[in-house]
Parts: sequence; C-alpha cells; structure tokens
Amino acid sequence: MYRLTFLILLTLPISACFKEIVAPPPPNASRVVPLRETTPVTSQDDAADDPAIWLNRANPEASLILGTDKQAGVEVYNLAGERVQFIPAGRTNNIDLRMLPDNSQYSAVAAASNRSSNTISLFAIDHDGRVTWLEASEIDTGLQEPYGLCMFQNADGLQVFVNDTDGRFQQWLLSPAITSGQALEFTARLVRSFRVPSQPEGCVADDSAQRLFLGVENEGIRVTSANHNDPTELLEIADIDGTILVADVEGMSLYLSEEGGYLVVSSQGNFSYAVYDSAPPFSYRGSFVIVDNPATGIDGSQETDGLAASSLLRTQDFPAGLLVVQDGFNELPDEAQNFKYISWQEIALALSL
Repeated sequence: MYRLTFLILLTLPISACFKEIVAPPPPNASRVVPLRETTPVTSQDDAADDPAIWLNRANPEASLILGTDKQAGVEVYNLAGERVQFIPAGRTNNIDLRMLPDNSQYSAVAAASNRSSNTISLFAIDHDGRVTWLEASEIDTGLQEPYGLCMFQNADGLQVFVNDTDGRFQQWLLSPAITSGQALEFTARLVRSFRVPSQPEGCVADDSAQRLFLGVENEGIRVTSANHNDPTELLEIADIDGTILVADVEGMSLYLSEEGGYLVVSSQGNFSYAVYDSAPPFSYRGSFVIVDNPATGIDGSQETDGLAASSLLRTQDFPAGLLVVQDGFNELPDEAQNFKYISWQEIALALSL
C-alpha cells in the first residue's frame, strides 16, 4: 500500500508534520455514501485487501462477499456485512471468482494469490455459499511474491491471471478433475507469460470481450487481449496525471450490463474512484469519493486497495447492483480495516451513467 503525501509548509506547527496530507480528489468528483459495512477483519494494521462478489442465483438476498485478510486468509460476509465464515488459507492478497454454469455440487470457483506459499489458492463455493479451500489444487507459480490476481473464462475454460511485484504476469488454464471421492480438484497449465515495466497489482477481465484490464501502480491503466493465443500488446487507457489518477492505481472491477459497461478503478493516492467505459475508446465518465453516511453512522472509505462490482446482484437494498470497496481507514469507530458496500444506483445517479 502506498500513500501519496504533499510537502508541508514550514510555517505549520511541528505537531502538524505528523499528519499526512493526501492529494485532493478530482474537482469534478461526486460524493456517494456506503449503505453497509462488514465486520472488521481479525488482523490489525494493513490487512483487508480485495473483495469478490458471489451471487446466489436462487436467492440474491443470500449472496455473499469474499474478502481477503492478507495476513491470515479469506473472510466471507453476508449482505448485512456479518462474517459467516473464515478460511485460514494464509497470506491471501487478491481474490476473484467465476460462476460454474453446469455443476450439481458447486456454483463457483474462486482463486486468490497466496504469499504464504507463493501459489494460487483455489476455493469451491457450493450452491448455499459454503466455501471450501481446495488445498490439493494449489498452483505453484514460481513467482517471488504473487500479488495481483483476476480470473477469466472463455471457450478454452477457466483461467487465472496472477502478477508479481517485479512486473511479471502469468496466465494459467485450469482443468477440473473429479476424484474418486467426488471432491473437486484442478490441475493448471501455464499458457502465457508477459511483463509490465513496473509494479502492477489490480486487474480484471471482460470475458465476453476477451479483454484484460490491468493497473501499473505508478503509471496508469492498460488493456490487452485476455486470449492467450493473441499477442500481448499493452494499450494505454489512462496515465497517472495527479488529478484523476494519483498513484497507486490499485483495485479495478467491471460493471457490465446489456446497456453497456464500466471499468471502476481505485485511485489510492487521492482516495477517489475513476469510472471509464469498458469498451473502446474507454472514455472517462467521472470520479467519485465515498464519504460518511450520517443516516447509518457508517464512515466513508479511504486509500482503497481492492474493489469489486456486480450488475447481476440485485436486491431491495441494491436494486441496480453493488460495489464493494476495501476501506484502508475504518474510522467510525476506529477499528481494524473492513469493506464498504455502495449501491450502484447511487453511483449511476451521481455520474449520470
């Protein structure tokens, strides 16, 4: 995690020098409020990192949020923000999932980068939302520090992108195998490797368009083909400019619907979130900040690492979908880090999407 600071005027009192000042949000930034928040993660200091949204197809109100505690494992929360499960998988950093269309036992598979073992950890989610760590299916990446991660699915099957702080990216193709005991296991094959110029983390794949969006933390947002058979040509969507994007570029997710789609990106250096069209020319649609909600007493979010969006999860509280963000400072009251839930309807109204 990185926090951008400004030089402090020498005329300030000495005591003021101990308080960091971040860059201001974009002047056009709208203000939205969180509707729900999760129970804090169990670890202290810099711990919560990245969420993923699991849709309960039969009962959307019973959908769940998976969130990483990068010191301990994976937390699972309901839509009220209550912890319903914890999986002590180790130092999981980024997490993503894909739904399984035709499986009688499991509804989805999640993947997380795991810095305890330098592996990709896989998790099966049953139709009731129970999460099982597939310990026999750990993928040894050979990376020095598996960091950012996202999943992708096309005609070739389920795939996982993972990156290292040194700029390396890997793309793994998963092959499922049901064991004699009917347990779900996977083998994995490395199908592509490439490198970006400096440290990456956040990424997200658009399955239908076969695009991979990725963040280079101190440079900006890039896009390339997610199909491993295509050449890896990195195209610029937006650079760090000190206004809309202030380093680090961190979490990113897609809100996709029949009307179109949006890429949501955490601009960590100024506590804001930038929104772009998910299709070329990837136009910038505006920025927003998440502020305290006086009606619920839930504080806003700052210095966000990971985030996740869903247009498919639609409930009474989230009629147009959901955005979940990691909160680097959980201030009301001052507790360990957690995740905030924001109604997409509010974001759409604020940015005229």
